[in-house]
Amino acid sequence: MDRLLIVFFVLLFFMPSHAQEKKDSTSASSIAAFVFLDSFVVTAKREGFNVEEFIELVQQDESFFKAFQNLRIISYKAQNKQSFYDKRGATIAQYESLTEQFYDAPCRTMEIQSESSSGKFYKKNKKYKFYTSKMFDQVFFTHGKVCQVDSLVSTQKLKGIQKHISELKKLIFQPGQKVDVPIIGGKTAIFTEKMIPYYNYSIKQEKYRGDIEAYSFVAAVKPEYEEKKEGKTIIKYLKTYFERKTFQVLGRDYRLQYQGALFDFDVRMEVELKKLGNLYIPEKIRYQGEWDIPTKKPENGTFEAYFYDFK
Repeated sequence: MDRLLIVFFVLLFFMPSHAQEKKDSTSASSIAAFVFLDSFVVTAKREGFNVEEFIELVQQDESFFKAFQNLRIISYKAQNKQSFYDKRGATIAQYESLTEQFYDAPCRTMEIQSESSSGKFYKKNKKYKFYTSKMFDQVFFTHGKVCQVDSLVSTQKLKGIQKHISELKKLIFQPGQKVDVPIIGGKTAIFTEKMIPYYNYSIKQEKYRGDIEAYSFVAAVKPEYEEKKEGKTIIKYLKTYFERKTFQVLGRDYRLQYQGALFDFDVRMEVELKKLGNLYIPEKIRYQGEWDIPTKKPENGTFEAYFYDFK
C-alpha cells in the first residue's frame, strides 16, 4: 500500500491525464461543442484561432512533464517547507530545508545546505512518518550520485511497482493509449464519451501572473455532481495556462478528490513554470492534501517548494 500511494502521488505532479483508450476516445471537434468560449476567444476564433486544434493540444501536450524532467539536467537551489495538522487544524509537525542540486552531465547530486524539523515529523528510526514526505523525497530529492535520466515511457516488460509507474507515464505522455492503473482506471480520462457529461469545459483569454498573455483551459465538475461521493469523478477542477504565442504550458491548478474502499483523498495543487533559455522548468509548487487510509491515521498536510538560482 505504501509504495502504491507513492506512485499515485507521482501522478499528481504530472496531471492532468487526458488519456483515454482509443475505442472510447472522443474527437476534438465533438468536444468543441461542449466548450464555453469567452468573448475574447470568440473574437480570436474569427481571426484564426482554431478551437479543435487547441483541444487536441490540451489532450496531447507533454511539455508539463518535460518541465519537471528538466530539473534533472540543470543545477539549482530549492527552498522546501512541509507542515502537517491534526483534526482540529493544529500543527503537529513541520520540516524546512534548503537544498542544492548539482548537474555535471550525465550525473546529478544533491547537498542539504540547511535542514530543520519539529514535532513528530520522523518515526523513531528517522524514517518519514507521512506519505506526503515520502512522495516529496522521491520526486524532488536526489540521494547519492545519479547518472541517468528516466525515459518518458519504458519499452521493457515490467512488473509490480515499476509497471505501475510505467503505466502512469503512458497515461501522461501518450494520450489515447490503454493504461492499467489501479483504482484510477478511466476516471481521469475527462474527454471520453463516458466522462464528458460530468464536466463543464471552457477556454478563456487572460493574463497569467499579471502580465503574460495566455489562454486558459478549464474542466470543472458540474455543480450537480460536485458533492457526489460515488467516486465517479476524480478530477474535480483543472485549469491549465498556455502562452498565447507558443501554446507552451505556463502553469496548472487542479483538485482531485476520491472516496473509496481502499482510501479517501482530497488534494489541491498549484504549479508555476518559468522559462530558462530554451527550457521551461517548475518554479513554484503548492500542495494541500488530506488522506484517509484504512489502518492508518488520517493525514492532512501541505508543502511548498520554490526553485531558483538555475544554472
